Order: sequence, then structure tokens, then C-alpha cells
Amino acid sequence: MTDQFEIEQPIVSYADVQQKIMLRHGQDQIDDALRVAIEQEDAAHAAAHAAWLELLPQVQAEIEEAEQYNAANPDEPKEVPALPLEPVLDMGKRRDCYRVELVDVDLELSTETAHAEVIFDDDNLIAHHHPATEAHSNEHIALVKRLRFKESRNAALATQTVEVEGMRFDADELSQQRMARTLLILDETESVDWVLSDNSVAKVNKVQLKAACKLAVSQQTALWIPNSSSL
Repeated sequence: MTDQFEIEQPIVSYADVQQKIMLRHGQDQIDDALRVAIEQEDAAHAAAHAAWLELLPQVQAEIEEAEQYNAANPDEPKEVPALPLEPVLDMGKRRDCYRVELVDVDLELSTETAHAEVIFDDDNLIAHHHPATEAHSNEHIALVKRLRFKESRNAALATQTVEVEGMRFDADELSQQRMARTLLILDETESVDWVLSDNSVAKVNKVQLKAACKLAVSQQTALWIPNSSSL
């Protein structure tokens, strides 16, 4: 059964959507309001375009009639009407309401020079902001990759650990030096209190400490050999 009275959808303007954006409403609420505003604008444009199509033949006939009259009466010409302008959908206001996504570009490794630009995804209501980029030489890119490799290697070395018989030792370069110095003065049967990576203290003998030191050095050596794909 059809309702006797239809409930009209409230008018939602792009100004209403902008207000929601400024008031930091949830993105879902903003998107819902924007879609309603777009639907209403599209419907209004479709109606205006249909009316324009309907009016066009009438005005075209009036133009032809006026031109024929003027051809026959050059001394008393009639004003020739102008064709009505086709309604154009202005996308600017709706696109100002799109969710902004900054395109992640590694500016230090870019190979093309391009101006900053915004690419609109009208289906998903997203404005993709692309930053300006610069074309870098192969030499520059190789240098940047090398520096980044060194930084990541140093960071990995600073946090590395090794495990011996259930004990986890810090294995950074300073810890390796401490192990090496202790091994020089430690007798074969002696043990030493050692602060492990979790800050607990354990009794460690020379065999265990030597094993931890060898593992740490081996692990550091593996870090020091660059992977060709990272350079």
C-alpha cells in the first residue's frame, strides 16, 4: 500500500557539508551528507537539462523565423533570440568537500619533475593531493639509498640481541666490547654476574659468554654486508 503522504528529504547544501567538516564530524557522517547533497544537485541538474532540451527546438524555430523575416525585411529587422545556454554541472563545490588523501611519494628518490596536483576520485569522493617532485640523478638516488641502508643497519645493530642457553644478551657493539674485555680476564671456571637484555642479572660462565660474543659478532657481520636490493 502506498503512503498517502511522501516524506520529503531535507535539502542538504555543500555549505552544510563544509560545516560538518569544520565541526570535525565523523567521516561517515560527512560522506553521507555529501552524497545526499550530490544526489540533490544531480537531480536538479537533470531536471534543468531536460527543460533545456525541451525549450531548444522552440527557440531554434523562433531563430529561423526571425532570420527569414529579416532576410525579407532588411529595413525593419527583428531581434534574433539567442539559444539558451546548456545547464552545466559545476563540480567545484562538491569537490571542495571531498576527503583529502595525501599521496605518499618518496621525494628523495623521485625520477620525474612534476608540479603539485590534485586528482579527484568522484566515485569515492576523494581528492588525491600529489606533491611536486624533482627528477633526481641515478648518482643521487644511489647515495640516498646507501645512507638509508647505513641508518637502518645502525638502528638494527643498536637493538640486536642473541640467546645462549635461554639467556638473552644485548648484542650491540658496546656490549660486544664489554664481552670481549670480560673474556680476557675471566678464568675458565669462573662465572660473572651479567645484566641481560631484560635487565635481569644472571650468573654467566666463560663458555656461555664466549658463545654470546661469537653470536653477536656473527650477527653484526651479517648486518654489515649490504643486500644489493637495498642499495
